[in-house]
Amino acid sequence: MANVTLTVQKAGAGGVTPTRNAIATGNTYIVRNGDKTLLSFEKTGAGIATITIETPAALGGLAVADRTLSVPATTGDVMAWGFAPSIYHDGSSDLRFTTNEGTGLTCAVISLCYAPAPPAQ
Repeated sequence: MANVTLTVQKAGAGGVTPTRNAIATGNTYIVRNGDKTLLSFEKTGAGIATITIETPAALGGLAVADRTLSVPATTGDVMAWGFAPSIYHDGSSDLRFTTNEGTGLTCAVISLCYAPAPPAQ
């Protein structure tokens, strides 16, 4: 049971070929969470994977329920974003997630970089 830090890759107008990381049960995956962080999961193995994203925040003294995503078996391709820092950040400004099934499961972490359009001429 290890903490595994995943590298965030930047995607801009020029695109990015994402590097995917194998995701295993028993580990906690740590991601530096910016305001435009995208998690991209793919599943080629049998069994549905449930991804649990920790929500350490409390609102009005009540704990916020962890967020879960299901990645289908064999051909699963799921993307998620919108991880508000006020809800998903731990004490180090990171997002953390785990899985209950890791056979053939990978994840790429992408930062969606916005480049403003050039001024109109």
